[in-house]
Amino acid sequence: MRFSGVHKITGSVLLSGLLGLMWWMLPTNSSQPPPAERLPVEVLLTAAESFADPPAKWDYQFPADHGAHPEQFGEYWLVVGRLHTPRQTLGFQLAFYRLALTTDATHRTSHWAAQQAYRAQLVLDSSQDGRAEERYSRDALGLSGAELYSVWLEDWSLVFDPECDCWHLHAALDDHRLNLRLQAATAPPLPITGVPGLAVAQPGSHGYWWPDLQVQGQWQYGAEEYPVTGEAVLEHVWGRRLPVAQGQLSLNRLWLVLEEGTALRCLQLRRRSGGGRPLGECLLWSAQSDTPAWQPVSDRLRPVDSTQPLYPLTWSLERPAQALEVEFTAVRPHMREGGLPVWSGLLKGQGKRDRQALSGWGWLEFTQP
Repeated sequence: MRFSGVHKITGSVLLSGLLGLMWWMLPTNSSQPPPAERLPVEVLLTAAESFADPPAKWDYQFPADHGAHPEQFGEYWLVVGRLHTPRQTLGFQLAFYRLALTTDATHRTSHWAAQQAYRAQLVLDSSQDGRAEERYSRDALGLSGAELYSVWLEDWSLVFDPECDCWHLHAALDDHRLNLRLQAATAPPLPITGVPGLAVAQPGSHGYWWPDLQVQGQWQYGAEEYPVTGEAVLEHVWGRRLPVAQGQLSLNRLWLVLEEGTALRCLQLRRRSGGGRPLGECLLWSAQSDTPAWQPVSDRLRPVDSTQPLYPLTWSLERPAQALEVEFTAVRPHMREGGLPVWSGLLKGQGKRDRQALSGWGWLEFTQP
């Protein structure tokens, strides 16, 4: 894990608490933070109470809504994807998380003054190796921030370009460096209001998802640089209540993409013990639809990996109405060591529809609170 600027500052309980709680908001497979930073998620929910919910209906304005919403308590930009390189298939996740430190928007002249705290994580995953790095910072001294169409933390960045209706992603980890262009094949992005099926996260959030981004760019590995292509999905959500694991419930999030042009975004809250009925559902998008839109999916999505009941790395999806059966499995089956009860990584999918074989890919992240 890597920390920048604000992590070492003392004297601000709220600041240190928010940074610690950013760890629990969304999972990563990087190393464990210092024990002092691991605080109950209830503190995050309490801090959020001082902020107002966004309007029940959001009037989306693009490209403006690609940028930050600093008046909202929390926000994240998350990209997951699959790259086809000359050496291997490489999965990646780059995410930026922002939390407001105060409801007071008064400008302060000090260069050290901060209104927002940022966390970013980069995960690279393949069948040969899994790597991750995490950074914390604040919106001071240029360490991190979000402007009109961009968000960054140090040399990691995600920038929307209105001229090409595309995103530019730049990030580096160890001997890997990514310089990618994510081009939207569908427009506009699909709105998300609240988190359907997850009562703990309603109603105070809005955002969108782009499930069909085509990727081109360069992947630098050591001293060599290669052209790459691939696929990605992007999610951007803001508001007072974002999805979190809490109490005896763990949070599973999956993004699944089938080669036929169907994509799903799935969230589940499950008991830590694995029993009971999970809360949540999947939302379906299809490129074949005349008017692509979200559809709630109540069909069965369940873990089938009995060898690791707390960390199921194989999932099955069945939609009997469409004669669809697909199984998604982690490309790297062995859990990353380090003691942290979370996992994040690339999935490969194989299945059939109407007896016709089809394949796909996905990304899974889950945490045990």
